[in-house]
Amino acid sequence: LAAEEAALSGAPSKAKKSGMSSKKDKKKKKNELELLEEALVGNAEKQAKAAKKKERERKEREERMQMERDKLAKQKAASQDPLFANTHAMIGSMDDSDNGQDDVKVGRAANRANAEALSASSIEGALSALSTGGEEDQHPEKRMKALHKAFEERMLPEMKQQYPGLRLGQYKDKIFQLWKKSPENPMNQPRPVLKS
Repeated sequence: LAAEEAALSGAPSKAKKSGMSSKKDKKKKKNELELLEEALVGNAEKQAKAAKKKERERKEREERMQMERDKLAKQKAASQDPLFANTHAMIGSMDDSDNGQDDVKVGRAANRANAEALSASSIEGALSALSTGGEEDQHPEKRMKALHKAFEERMLPEMKQQYPGLRLGQYKDKIFQLWKKSPENPMNQPRPVLKS
């Protein structure tokens, strides 16, 4: 009688329930496994993203710190007395002696070492000892005309390509304007200070 009532009411019988429940159980287990796998993969991805984010933040922090250090160094250099800065640039810092530069002598010690190394017994020897050693050109302006002529010969074909149809005098004027600004011009080069 109970089976008939169940059949009439539309409720499945126990035989059908057992078959359906096994399919649902399998499906449920499959869904649970998929969810677990997704959670593990998602967790690994989140950890990788977090590690990348930490690394990026660390690099940004280091860059900011380096920029701040550079800024402080520039401010310190700007606030430094110009004469002291020049002296510091010429002879270096006294703190640098621990960097393997113990043998670098400054001031009187350098003069004494130089005098010991150079012993002059004649006037020529004394003059050579006092010379700076560089055979720099003392008067480059004496050869300025020849240098300008060579510059003009080299630049004339280029100017003819850039400005076709000009007269020779116009080309020479343009080349002279370039010569005034050229680093080849001896008047644009720093001149050595003559010692008296």
